[in-house]
Amino acid sequence: MKNPMQSDFPPALQALLARAAPRDFTNGATLIDATDASPPVWYVESGLVRLYALDADGHSYNLGFHADGELVSGRLALGSDQVCCVDRALGVEALQPTRARALALAELDRLRRSDAEVANWFIERLLQLNAERLGREADLVQRSAAERYAELLRKNAGIIERLPLHQIAGWLGITPVALSRIRRRMRKQADSAVS
Repeated sequence: MKNPMQSDFPPALQALLARAAPRDFTNGATLIDATDASPPVWYVESGLVRLYALDADGHSYNLGFHADGELVSGRLALGSDQVCCVDRALGVEALQPTRARALALAELDRLRRSDAEVANWFIERLLQLNAERLGREADLVQRSAAERYAELLRKNAGIIERLPLHQIAGWLGITPVALSRIRRRMRKQADSAVS
């Protein structure tokens, strides 16, 4: 299990995490209900969760997967008492047994305002997240599902092997049947390359 004090977070953020009591969630448990307008930010100490959005019909769409040592929430303090995405249906669900620590968004925002190291850490993290999101959006338009799956395996093999296939398919924007076909073709290509 990852100790929050051993993370790459700035010392003030590590201290805040150390004060937050850990909570355990079972597979399928809700960390953030999609309709909650003021949820906490969760630090995933161990386990695996997904961030998702609900469409108008209530179907969920995977926005990301978060594992050991990551922060996750569907809300973000922008400053001047502004919070993004309050009017969106965004939730977080455990995909396996998970231990997490809740941090209040307001508390994180106060820390960001008062500690330059924490502010810089958040800026770096947001730039990284933005680059990942832009890359994902471009991939959805410019790459085939098979190419996106191969890239997902290359970048996130440790997480991918922990996910149910329907969650991977949802992340790729394809059906589980289409993902099964892609995986079958990839196995055949790997087998023929070996022989």
